[in-house]
Amino acid sequence: MQDPAEMRQLMPLMREFGELARKRVGVGITPLAYQRYLDLKGRIGERFAGAGSLGPSGGARRSDSSSRTRLLVYYRNRAELVSSIIDNIKPAGLLVSTPFAAEVGTRFMLKLWLEQEKEAAEIPASVVTSISQGSHTLSTTSMGMSLKIEKLNSKQSAGLSKIFAHELDRQLGWLD
Repeated sequence: MQDPAEMRQLMPLMREFGELARKRVGVGITPLAYQRYLDLKGRIGERFAGAGSLGPSGGARRSDSSSRTRLLVYYRNRAELVSSIIDNIKPAGLLVSTPFAAEVGTRFMLKLWLEQEKEAAEIPASVVTSISQGSHTLSTTSMGMSLKIEKLNSKQSAGLSKIFAHELDRQLGWLD
């Protein structure tokens, strides 16, 4: 039987986790909210690991791999988005600055939003490198994760072309 005092402390965290889990696959969450989701998942999973709910063999892990997290990434304007392009990731890759970095291989559905232009595009992407605190070199000035844009369907391709506007496909890595 669960300790009632411990359960009272855990219930608000479980509600927050549930809300973030719904947003993660629905409207989307920011990178910071995604980190909070992972932290809560780990904390709750440790507590209930024996019950199989969120533990290593639990159902939540299977559902995470079957539905991508919709990650909301905001840029002030198109120039800021273009400056985040990483030239050595083909086809196209972006650096998403965050105070944490998701594991290499983590897949997202990015919702890129340009605030000034009021334009958005959704594109599938996966983490190819992570830059965490303390790993800075002369070539890395901020923490975050490098995301490789994955194969796009026609709607995603049109959205991405629109959001990048006048950038040449060659610059973005779609043409050699």
